[in-house]
Amino acid sequence: DRRQRQMCIRDRAGTMGSGIAQAFAQTEGYEVYLCDINEEFAANGKNKIAKGLQRLVTKGKKTQEDVDAILAKITTGVKDICTDCDLIVEAALEVMDVKKQTFKELQDIVKKEDCIFATNASSLSITEIGAGISHPVIGMHFFNPAPVMKLVEVIRGENTTDEVNDKVVAIAKEIGKTSVEVCLLYTSPSPRD
Repeated sequence: DRRQRQMCIRDRAGTMGSGIAQAFAQTEGYEVYLCDINEEFAANGKNKIAKGLQRLVTKGKKTQEDVDAILAKITTGVKDICTDCDLIVEAALEVMDVKKQTFKELQDIVKKEDCIFATNASSLSITEIGAGISHPVIGMHFFNPAPVMKLVEVIRGENTTDEVNDKVVAIAKEIGKTSVEVCLLYTSPSPRD
């Protein structure tokens, strides 16, 4: 049983980061580290997930045992808890400098050289986000609400290898998503690679 670890960083316990964390946590074999700029924001993200899942219990769509199991797979904290991750999905603000700074800080913390850095960017260049980052970088754009919507865009940057692309497509499938691969058709300037 191969275990992947997934970690989300987002600003002020955002809906997208929490939703992505839930999508991974409700899938067998994933351990989730839900991170934010401080402990309180990360805990608020997990609380948001708990409230949404509790509504499903009330409607009879999930059992309390299922919800407890999902929540038990989510650890909250700040970026320092993601040192052993296999995959990081960043869902910070859609601002280039914020995304680049997030990955720069994480590359100094993450121990695994082959950890994939995925960004949930929807309109920013994956190549530019990954410039100067030592880990493989790719786009993994979820749609809102992430636990429900089946589509995930997998977006290559100029330096994204076939191996990294294929791993992210496989991960998307494992968590019940249909991936649409977005290929680099032209070089800068472009809103997306």
